[in-house]
Amino acid sequence: MSKSEQLSSGLIIIARNTTGQVITRLTCTRSREVVSAMKSARSVLQLKVGAVRVEVHRQEAPTSNYPGKPLAAMSLDDLMGEQTR
Repeated sequence: MSKSEQLSSGLIIIARNTTGQVITRLTCTRSREVVSAMKSARSVLQLKVGAVRVEVHRQEAPTSNYPGKPLAAMSLDDLMGEQTR
């Protein structure tokens, strides 16, 4: 598999701010499983200042805004719901 094929088949975590702008992009290098990526995404949501939503997507071009439907997503509201259970 070529380097470009490896990148295109991987997953990426993106964090968005309140306007929906992508403020962070992290390539998932350890796993290609969405469940594993969401564990990392949860940490990004907790730690990245300004992040209100994280999404897991199939990796696209480095400058992509990832307008399509994510494979998985989580918002700050979801985190708050977890803490009250």
